[in-house]
Amino acid sequence: MRVRQALTRLTLAGLALALVSCGRSGPHATILNMRERELGGPPFPTRIIVNRHYLRIDPDTGTGNYILFDRKRRIIYSVDHSDRTILVIRSHIITLPKPAKLQETVQRGHAKGRFKGHKLRSYRLYTNDHQCYYIVAAKGLLPGVVSALKAYSDTLAGEQALTAANTPAGLETACDLADNVFDPDREYAYGFPVRILDYEENEKVLIGYKKDVPVKRSLFTLPAHYVRYSPGEVRNGD
Repeated sequence: MRVRQALTRLTLAGLALALVSCGRSGPHATILNMRERELGGPPFPTRIIVNRHYLRIDPDTGTGNYILFDRKRRIIYSVDHSDRTILVIRSHIITLPKPAKLQETVQRGHAKGRFKGHKLRSYRLYTNDHQCYYIVAAKGLLPGVVSALKAYSDTLAGEQALTAANTPAGLETACDLADNVFDPDREYAYGFPVRILDYEENEKVLIGYKKDVPVKRSLFTLPAHYVRYSPGEVRNGD
């Protein structure tokens, strides 16, 4: 299973610069409330908390699992309480050659009204004539959040490239390679995506957000005694 898919089950698209201040009440952050749906299944809420140091993703699936992205060190931590483990994903330089036939195109749609005063427009993102994303984006909305989500996607792309290099030819689709490895930021190119629908019917919708919210410092910490492991250990069977 692709690393991004596994993390999406904890989240996606996944991803935010908080308006930073460290007062007595603790750090301040931007908090986003999302609605997600996987493979056309029932929707569930997801909370995203971001400040200038961290991005935290909390899917409300009843497990308490979460993802913490250290923005400065560019490390993703995926915390699983059921087996008391932390999957650690570090940034890697992508050396996998880009296929010559991987061609990306964009179809710009009509205006879709406004969200919080920002103009909405739809986009369809294609790779080799296959639609990978349908997006409704708000230009100029939460640019700091967009920046953090790009960094998160870029970090994940390095690990995805290592996975793709060890995947038999033909098992990765053109959308997989474009979206997960070679152009992981493409869904953020037109503003904040208030709605994303990918080719596998995974959907994310922004319900609302609040800026400059005081949050507990403990939200940006990791369980001290959980076992840490890397995707490489999984690939190598360690």
